[in-house]
Amino acid sequence: MKEPRLNNKEKIIEKLRPFWKNYWEKEKRFSEEVATLEKEMNEKVDLGVNLEFFHVDNECVGIGASKIEDRKKFPLIQDTELRKDDNV
Repeated sequence: MKEPRLNNKEKIIEKLRPFWKNYWEKEKRFSEEVATLEKEMNEKVDLGVNLEFFHVDNECVGIGASKIEDRKKFPLIQDTELRKDDNV
């Protein structure tokens, strides 16, 4: 399949570049906030296993052990179990 050509591609890129930059700044802040939340979760729950929000296909599906070798001690807790009392 042939890729479509854009007329004035460089001008379009210049217009899109600020949005791209803004996206990655927001992505970085979000990632930092999630890391902070995971740290707080691990300190408060204190199971001796580092936990993380577990993603599949870019969607958070639950909370589980961050290290593969710890997953036998702490299996994934599914999002459906965590949302049981929520209206999400």
